[in-house]
Amino acid sequence: MTAPTGSSGAAGRPDFGTLADWLEGRLDAEQADRVAAAVERDPGLRAAVDWLRGFMRCAEALPLRTPPPLIRQQLRQHFGRWSKAKAILEQPVVRLPAVLMFDSRLDRPLTAVRGAADAEVIHLAYRSDLADLVIDIHRLPDGRLRLEGQVLPIEDSVAPVFEATATGPGIEVRTIDGDELGRFALSPVPIEADALQVGNGELVLLAPLDLRRG
Repeated sequence: MTAPTGSSGAAGRPDFGTLADWLEGRLDAEQADRVAAAVERDPGLRAAVDWLRGFMRCAEALPLRTPPPLIRQQLRQHFGRWSKAKAILEQPVVRLPAVLMFDSRLDRPLTAVRGAADAEVIHLAYRSDLADLVIDIHRLPDGRLRLEGQVLPIEDSVAPVFEATATGPGIEVRTIDGDELGRFALSPVPIEADALQVGNGELVLLAPLDLRRG
């Protein structure tokens, strides 16, 4: 049996619960008179009342029976498992700022290394509470850039595959081709892009970008 769609409406119009209370005698005399008058002048309310009366007749003809103890226990167990799964599925995504810790255009390595650094590649390193982020920036022949990055989770439980999006004024460059080592690549990225977002469905890192410098 399907309830009529017009059973509840604008403010001041009896809703479905009020109609049920009226039919079952749970309203005082003044409230009952107001509901009776509203039902008399509103065809939609009369249809809702007719449906409720039919439902009540069915409820009387088919009384609820107490299920066996084993069924009650299984229902409680099923509800408990469903509640836990629902909580996991609805768990909000953690969004964290990634703080720039190293920029090869500004910072010198803390330790000496063999060979000369590749001046054509810019190295950025970011840190957050749950993962680190490193990015290599390569200049393309047309002046735009290729960003090659890797997310390094602090905890092993973090899902390893990330998607990345570079954004800026009128700009959105996105990739979903991350691998199981947390690596990704974005290309071509205009130098006007000023933010990078990388996420795995559970965690999102928000990193500022300054691609114009140097």
